[in-house]
Amino acid sequence: MLGVGLLLAVLAGSVAGQGDSALLRAFSRFLGTQDIQFDLVPDLYDGGYARISIFAKNANLGGMLVDEVWFKLVGITLDVRALEQEHIKILDYRGTAFHGRVSVQRLQEFFLASNAFKDIRLWSDGTSIYGEGTVPFNGLPIKIWLKGRFSVKGTKEINFHVDNMRINGFPLFSPIIRLMESQINPVMSQKDWPVNFPIRSLQMTTDGFILSSQADALAPCSICAWLGGTTSKP
Repeated sequence: MLGVGLLLAVLAGSVAGQGDSALLRAFSRFLGTQDIQFDLVPDLYDGGYARISIFAKNANLGGMLVDEVWFKLVGITLDVRALEQEHIKILDYRGTAFHGRVSVQRLQEFFLASNAFKDIRLWSDGTSIYGEGTVPFNGLPIKIWLKGRFSVKGTKEINFHVDNMRINGFPLFSPIIRLMESQINPVMSQKDWPVNFPIRSLQMTTDGFILSSQADALAPCSICAWLGGTTSKP
């Protein structure tokens, strides 16, 4: 696999080997992308890592596409047999953190993938997300306009809240909106992840939103490793 060889050649702080390539394949499978880079600090025992830093583009986090995401895992013990099968099973860890950026374009793809919309256009003012599109209903196109926002629930989930919604120009009543929200939320959940990463902040921007383990998502990212020519600033 050419991509694996090239990525292993630029690994920093680690000794490339079969364990590294298995780890790469496992995380590529988990994140649903081949555009992924590692910085590894192995521990003294098989399956152990003092630190694993990951940078990925176009990753799929529980159905939500993310433009860029950084992960950091500290004091990790992996199940070696599971890793050989390209599965991630974490036996022990001391800490985790992540930082990600989601663009408006990715959000449009997320809504279209739900098959609820025939077409949709989104934009953001830095506080709320706005959208207008078409939903087919009984063979007829219905025009929808909405205003909403993404928020963190607890430290593991992201929800989408609709503040206002109109169908063919008529406002939709709040009970119907709340029912719709209950059917789509959470839009991102970590319940099936091999390890959880705390989400402490989510900040809307004019480009989309940033989510982070940091208390302030807009603060300089403390875990973002500048690997392999990464130039976009989180």
